[in-house]
Amino acid sequence: MKLMKQALHPFDGLSSRWLVIAAFCALLTACGGGQDTSSSVSLAANAEPVNAFAATTQSPPSAQTTALQKEGARLNSDELAQIAKTGVLPEPFEGKLLSGAGPEPVQGEGGFAEAKSLGQAKSAASRVPVFRFFNNQTNAHFFTTSTTERDSVQATLAYMSYEGPAFYSSATTIPGLSPVHRFYNTQTGVHFYTISEAERANVVANLPQFNYEGIAYYASTLAGTGYTPLYRFFYASKGFHFYTNSLGERDNIIATLPQYSYEGVGYYVLGSDWQTPAVPHTGITSARCYQANSDVFVACGGSGATTLNFQQDGHRADINALSYSAVGSNALTSCVKDNVTGLIWEGKTKNGFRSLDNRYTNLGNNATDDVSAYVHLLNGLALCGFNDWRLPTVQELRGIEKFGGIRGDPRVDVDWFPNTSPQYYWASDVLHSDPTYGWRADFGFFGSALQVSLRSHTNSVRLVRGATWAGPRYLITSLSYTGDAANNAAIDRQTGLIWRRCQQGQVWNGTACTGTPALYTHNLALIFAHNGSWRMPNIKELGSLVDYGRASPALDSGVFPGTNTAFSWTTTPGDAADFAGFVEFGSGFSYDVKRTVQLPVRLVRSYP
Repeated sequence: MKLMKQALHPFDGLSSRWLVIAAFCALLTACGGGQDTSSSVSLAANAEPVNAFAATTQSPPSAQTTALQKEGARLNSDELAQIAKTGVLPEPFEGKLLSGAGPEPVQGEGGFAEAKSLGQAKSAASRVPVFRFFNNQTNAHFFTTSTTERDSVQATLAYMSYEGPAFYSSATTIPGLSPVHRFYNTQTGVHFYTISEAERANVVANLPQFNYEGIAYYASTLAGTGYTPLYRFFYASKGFHFYTNSLGERDNIIATLPQYSYEGVGYYVLGSDWQTPAVPHTGITSARCYQANSDVFVACGGSGATTLNFQQDGHRADINALSYSAVGSNALTSCVKDNVTGLIWEGKTKNGFRSLDNRYTNLGNNATDDVSAYVHLLNGLALCGFNDWRLPTVQELRGIEKFGGIRGDPRVDVDWFPNTSPQYYWASDVLHSDPTYGWRADFGFFGSALQVSLRSHTNSVRLVRGATWAGPRYLITSLSYTGDAANNAAIDRQTGLIWRRCQQGQVWNGTACTGTPALYTHNLALIFAHNGSWRMPNIKELGSLVDYGRASPALDSGVFPGTNTAFSWTTTPGDAADFAGFVEFGSGFSYDVKRTVQLPVRLVRSYP
């Protein structure tokens, strides 16, 4: 692995003021000169580690080179601004992945076993720390996500001072993240990193001294919950870039180091609160699948079920499976963590002020019997050490639902959520058409059926803590689908799901969905969706598209134009085998209906 190097004796001939500045640089706390995710890729490919860090020349870059590098900064800024404005991602260059992680799976026509393993791999994806070193010979920083490389540098390069993790990135691709490309400048010995496809192309075309090495890691082109801006500076006389994810450090550099030209946000790295985007599974087991023309549950592993559709809800029971853990030494009657979403949920007790039997209005008036007063009380008591408890959204509440149980029993994993009342629970969302009504989920009926209730009525309450989504939610991309033009798919950054923008029966013409949505019985819908690249969603996945701040349709119509607001099929079976779940996009209701009813279908990408 090569690292930027200015000179063997960087302080020769420098003024005392520059010595002070250099000392300040050495103390910078969160900078990123680019991250190297390879498992010592360059170290292994080249000779000795010391030589790998040496620059081939120490002469200043030419004026033309400097101008081209500055042009690259403009291209990067313009591209990020364009993505923020339109949501459209440029086609990524498929470079070599340098992290040592497996390549992104080919989204082909494989069967159930392939889909299951790929989904598990995605579900296991998580942020990785970016380790930082300070090069005492060059006063530059070096970054890597590879523990092998980190350990090798520590063991063999005494002049590299290890400073610990600086920020986070992803070593594998997941929907919503983009590749960060890595170059090595053979004239300066400095690595350069960019998320911009336009800047990457500019460097390849005009700067032959920059060797393209591949994809260093994955980050985001957009801001959002869990993402932190990585600020970018250019040191023109040295020909290299400097990065930091610290706002304070950015401001200090701008104020005290004029030789570093601020170029704005390079891209967005993963924050300490970033969670792999995912929708928790429904809890439907592998014993609840369908075979053709039958309303009897069969084993999902049987030939009848896989022949009909190998991506039924029960086939995917291990993908983003419901998973929970204790929060420190706290009892489950106090709090529990959802391992899929990272949210922490309030536990309930049999008696007392957190009893499962207590009911509250949802008027926000701080009356003693209102949920607002209950939230204030729990935050004042710092339940489980936290004081940011709140009422969950519909989507969050739906995340802990467990489908496929016995009607009347609590629709949740009672091992992790003891003392759960099989009753209605308040969500924070209100009915768009009449805000005197609020949304609630029934944890004792099918799939915690979503309904509305007057906010003056009383319902059960289970609070939650954790960041709610903020920032642009959808990115537009192009995926293969017969008849569709470019930009026919939408990446949901909140859930990690990739959706076809049109319902079945419609065609994306480049600007709109043309035609009329087709209608299917549930059996025919499963037959139609027997496809290796696309599948029918389960009820939680389809329900995640609902935007309770909208109505008719209750989703982003700019991303999903021409949506039929009627019911839409899901793969989730009902409590009775002749029923299956649907989501209604007029307001956002969901329930189950006879499988013989004809409804529209919207497909989601198969992996996961």
